[in-house]
Amino acid sequence: MPSGKTHTRIDLFLLVVLIGAAGYFWSLLTGYFGRDEFVEYGSVFVVAYLFGTFLLSPDMDLNTSDPMRNWGVLRLLWRPYAHFFKHRGVSHVPILGTLTRVVYILLLVYVIFAVANALFDLGWELSVKNLRGVDQKAIIWGLCGLCLPDIFHIMADRLFKNAR
Repeated sequence: MPSGKTHTRIDLFLLVVLIGAAGYFWSLLTGYFGRDEFVEYGSVFVVAYLFGTFLLSPDMDLNTSDPMRNWGVLRLLWRPYAHFFKHRGVSHVPILGTLTRVVYILLLVYVIFAVANALFDLGWELSVKNLRGVDQKAIIWGLCGLCLPDIFHIMADRLFKNAR
């Protein structure tokens, strides 16, 4: 299996390839999406891709992985995730593994905000109905940006199974 640093190098190399392809097909893509929309959603994709590469890899179930170390002190928040999801289990299933980590983060954020709201009486309304105004295209581009490095990670694991 490739090391964590090798996974990061593969992800960054493939991101450069994707950006290069987007640049090469710039006129076609901006003609289809519109220049401003393509730049906006492309930026969401790149930020999510980098977040997925450095902080949200399928190896979040390993206490010693590079992404886990990148969280610093906050890696303690990932201990329950590592306990429930064994390595190379659901975390290494394309798309599903990414979604488990996204749902886990959303639950953590919700709990933290709910506790802060209850303790300090902030008056925040925490409900799903407040999500109606969220840009769905941005969410799709962001999820694609999170899923793609995971897919590359899983492919590298499978391709280089006996390497090291």
